[in-house]
Amino acid sequence: MANDNGVGGLTLDSDDEAALLRPLAFAEGAGLTLALWVVLARALSGHPWTARDVSAFRDRAGELLVETQTPAGAAYRLRARTDRSCERQTQQAVTSALLAEVPSDGDGGRRDWSAAAPYIVDHLAAHAAAAGVLDEVLEDAEYLVHAAPRGLLRALNIPGSSQGRVRRSIYRASVHVHATASPAERRDILAIDAARHGETGLARELSRGRPWRPRWATGTMVHPALRFTRTGLGVDAVACTVLDGRPHAVTGCYDSTVRVWDLVDGTERLVITEDDGVYALDCIEIQGRPHVVTGTCSGGLRVWDLDTGAERFALKGHKGWIRAVGCTVIDGRPHAVTAGEDCLVRLWDLVDGSERARMPGHTEEVRAVAFAEVAGRPVAVTGGYDNTVRLWDLEDGAERAVLTGHTSAVYSVACTVIDGIPHAITGSGGERAARVWCLTDGSERAVLGGHTSWISTVSCVDLDGRPHVLTAGGDCTVRVWDLTGGTERAVLTGHQGYVDVLACTEIEGRPYAVSGGHSASPRVWDLGDAVLPAARKGHTGTVQAVAAVKIDGRPHVVTGGDTTIRAWDLADGAERRTLPHGHRVEALACTTVDGSPYAAVGGCCGAARVWDLAAGTGLRNLTGSDHRVESVAWADVNGRPRAVTSDQDRTVRVWDLDEDGERPLLTDRTRSAVRAMESVTVDGRPHLLTGSEDAALRLWRLTRKGRRVTATVHTGHHWIRALAGTVLDGRPHALTVGGGNDTAVQVWDLTDGTLRSTLPGHPSGVLAVACTTRDDRTDAITVDGSGTVHVWDLASARLREKVALPTRAQCVTAAGPDLVIGMGDDVVVLERSR
Repeated sequence: MANDNGVGGLTLDSDDEAALLRPLAFAEGAGLTLALWVVLARALSGHPWTARDVSAFRDRAGELLVETQTPAGAAYRLRARTDRSCERQTQQAVTSALLAEVPSDGDGGRRDWSAAAPYIVDHLAAHAAAAGVLDEVLEDAEYLVHAAPRGLLRALNIPGSSQGRVRRSIYRASVHVHATASPAERRDILAIDAARHGETGLARELSRGRPWRPRWATGTMVHPALRFTRTGLGVDAVACTVLDGRPHAVTGCYDSTVRVWDLVDGTERLVITEDDGVYALDCIEIQGRPHVVTGTCSGGLRVWDLDTGAERFALKGHKGWIRAVGCTVIDGRPHAVTAGEDCLVRLWDLVDGSERARMPGHTEEVRAVAFAEVAGRPVAVTGGYDNTVRLWDLEDGAERAVLTGHTSAVYSVACTVIDGIPHAITGSGGERAARVWCLTDGSERAVLGGHTSWISTVSCVDLDGRPHVLTAGGDCTVRVWDLTGGTERAVLTGHQGYVDVLACTEIEGRPYAVSGGHSASPRVWDLGDAVLPAARKGHTGTVQAVAAVKIDGRPHVVTGGDTTIRAWDLADGAERRTLPHGHRVEALACTTVDGSPYAAVGGCCGAARVWDLAAGTGLRNLTGSDHRVESVAWADVNGRPRAVTSDQDRTVRVWDLDEDGERPLLTDRTRSAVRAMESVTVDGRPHLLTGSEDAALRLWRLTRKGRRVTATVHTGHHWIRALAGTVLDGRPHALTVGGGNDTAVQVWDLTDGTLRSTLPGHPSGVLAVACTTRDDRTDAITVDGSGTVHVWDLASARLREKVALPTRAQCVTAAGPDLVIGMGDDVVVLERSR
């Protein structure tokens, strides 16, 4: 072993040198600082090395090392990769040593991750994953908050224990949001995602030190199969390929870009600029190099080298929009089949760019292409706006079959083999089911029903050795079907826009899918986890309205989304009622009439109804026009609460629940459509407050006769999106939210119509507002498009607190001291931390 000659010299034998080099063999990133090098040298060898020992060895072994300057100081790693024998055991020792280096916060013995060395924050996950103990590390909620997101996300892709699956899913659910957030914001987001997964205990841990914490949340939009979501523009085309041995996605977009990004961590490798929007593409290898073929909306068709981003050549001949591009190999040579607005299907040789065949037959625009082998010959299968699916022989260009049965445009085609027979799966724009076709005889073999809207994209994949197909479209879900049995195996939720594109690939032997759309950020899914259930049930469409009311003496939350109204126990989130409205819910208001809780609900197509929430029965249909009901409210009319509706046709109707007639009690036409309503008291009398598309705030006295609009305030907003009423300093006030990207909330004194203050500085347009009173203080609650809840002291117009959300919210209300938020399809209840 080492000998010190007393004058600073160090004599090492070969075992000593190996012991000092071994920590560097396992170093991640730029390497180890001197302090951590010493710690790991001791841990791996059991010898009490000193900083002096390691420094002396560093100076002598300089030719073996790479030194990098980092913010934490000089870091060292080996110049050449060396032996990593006994890796798992070694990584366990490294992980334990690094954990021991995290200081204690002095409060209950917790690790103070905010004070941990940068290397530990950045790379502990990699060591723990290699040691097989990452899930144990994830049990520390504070680590989730402080770990470097990129390093942890990559480590999470290494399979772990079933017990750790939930925490992995929680971290991944919104990593695209919290990866660049502050620790405080990451706390909020992770806590809400924990609640969405039903892990309320973890949610409380994560909310430590924050002013608000989630009491409960629904989890319709989270799923354990999600690996990450790539933020930014939507995508209009996607394909998968392998670059430098790593799986990548290639996406095309209406912004004229083609982006190449790593499917493991989402990092962007390459951006190619086209001359117009890219709506079709596919990848293939040409002469040993990865390429992509892109089609644009102006008819451009080009082949690009994905290693360099250089254009190989252009394929000229199409006229109009290119909607379909598919790549295949024929006789050992790469080819592309393209089609689009000119109704022609063309076959191209991608080695020299020559056109090999031109295949007419479709009578309208062609939208999709896929490939199969039928009777030993390569075929292309295409679908289009003429409602047909056509088979083309790629050796002679002849049309082999026309498959009919769709009643609307065929948007997508994918091919696979079922029980040894080639099949095609097609999705249609006007149908809610995918069709399965036998390509040998042209017969329709199955119909896969389950979607609630059109199917715009399909993609085939093998799962557990059986052929499956993924389908997606207008209902924002991705569904996984077993084609052998024709059964639905999973529904992948979370997209907040229509899903237009799908592609499947494999990462380290596991099947993955990429999904996205024009208005939906692309998501990456591990299909090996697709059959695992989502955390909780709930709405399957955007929650458009929230309200609070007591049912049987207990406070409840009432939410309107998709085509249902749901009542939830405020205390524990138990779903008490699901009431079918029949049309998309747009507006909701609750009140108590003679001790019974009622909800007035409005929706599209003029559908409005009053529900008895205790009995779960419809009390009365409010028959108006066929126009959308923009807003609903309850107002005092002659001492009785009445339901009020405002329609898109600029009509306000007041309904008497004591009468059986279909006619409203009062009807009034307005100058512009009323977008928001609230019941207020002014000068001791009940009024209805309305906000309209002409940006006017109006007070109404709802009586059977006499002047109804008693005051009008012109706000200066472009239009009024939402409003809330409250009392401030003993005087009635209204808070107004403007439409568009209006980032300021106005506060109006309703006694004299003056503007008292504004709540400025929201980073994006405000979407909703509510008020709550606590400890004799009135707070305003606002949510904006950035996915942030703002809490304001209304008297001083001062921002008090902010809560970061995993995704954008569209509505908010106060339920006593709690906040109820509609966030996408999910409902979140926040309570003040004690």
